[in-house]
Amino acid sequence: MSGPGCRQAIVAAATALVDSEHAVTLRAVSRASGLPTSSIYQQFPDVPAILLAVCHEAFRELEAAVLGASDAYTAGLAYLDFAVLHPRRYRVMFGAADLSSEALRLFSRVLLDPDRALTFWLGLHGLADQRASIRRSPQFTVIAPRLIHSLVCQESS
Repeated sequence: MSGPGCRQAIVAAATALVDSEHAVTLRAVSRASGLPTSSIYQQFPDVPAILLAVCHEAFRELEAAVLGASDAYTAGLAYLDFAVLHPRRYRVMFGAADLSSEALRLFSRVLLDPDRALTFWLGLHGLADQRASIRRSPQFTVIAPRLIHSLVCQESS
């Protein structure tokens, strides 16, 4: 297999490894994708390049969820939902790859004001980062709507 299909299989396999907390190595990606390592090297020079592709694919998913929301409040919920559903992927996105500037631009598209977008995103990111790190705290289901509401109200004042 070569070309886009091979690249997609590699990214999907690496994403599954990230999500399951297994190490992303060339050998592990090869096993998970069913592809020989030589095919992987034809698509990616090394593991960091594979992880970067995983992050960019995850960001496209996050962007679709946020931009598909009807307003800033539901966009905030969509962002937090992504972090809850994909905590390990979220940590990689804002750790290894650090897509902070892309996330800020995303919320600038939602709010149309870069300064307000920064405040909104930082509030969401702080909660999402904590949620991705702390497992199953019932407090988040109460805190998240309150935080988003206060950030949205702040945004409209």
